Amino acid sequence: MQIPPKTRPRLFLVDAYALIYRSYFAFIKRPLMNAAGENTSAPFGFTRFLLDIREQFEPDYLAVVFDAGDSFRDQEYPEYKATREKMPEDLRESLSRIRQIVEAFNDPVVELDGYEADDVIGTLARQAAEQGLEAVIVSGDKDFYQLVQPHIHLMNPGRGGSSGVAADWVTEENADVKFGIPPSQVADYLALVGDSSDNVPGARGVGPKTAVQLLEQYPDIERLIENADSLKPPRASKSLSENA
Repeated sequence: MQIPPKTRPRLFLVDAYALIYRSYFAFIKRPLMNAAGENTSAPFGFTRFLLDIREQFEPDYLAVVFDAGDSFRDQEYPEYKATREKMPEDLRESLSRIRQIVEAFNDPVVELDGYEADDVIGTLARQAAEQGLEAVIVSGDKDFYQLVQPHIHLMNPGRGGSSGVAADWVTEENADVKFGIPPSQVADYLALVGDSSDNVPGARGVGPKTAVQLLEQYPDIERLIENADSLKPPRASKSLSENA
């Protein structure tokens, strides 16, 4: 992982549940258990993440951001995330211990009723950049690619194991590698292809390759809809014309 040179004080914004789930499932085949028979995989993995961030990157500031229950999206779109499996009970039981760990590190915990951690992280990242800091979002969530700009970076911490994924630092220079488009078009791309993990449908018949082709013709989904009749390929033109 190539780390860009530090040009400003760095604020690390940790997407708590993204790392909690990643820690839990990293040990799913051989869960870590304490003497009382409690699953400690998530607390252990989350602690390692916090330690590694400090040892490798020496953040000037760090905050851990949690979801605070249902958000405004659930009210506007009841099917939002409706297909997701419920949190495993042994993971749920370890959440209080994880919060205790964060408190022991003396890291601020941030959560806001009615909003997801993504919303809070995005707002804090933009505010930090505007106020002379460099924001580093610690998460593997693809939605955050749309926020990458000169002073907002994304750090995917990766995961270990035989099928592991290496850590990755995403900046404005390499942000287009994942989707084939710049950060400014990521929201439009995701609207076209949909997001099965959030139970959000995209445009019928439009997959990743077609979405990139469409966004090469017009820069955003509004103009794609305005010019739907002239789009290529024809199936995408038909899909947007009939369903916009």
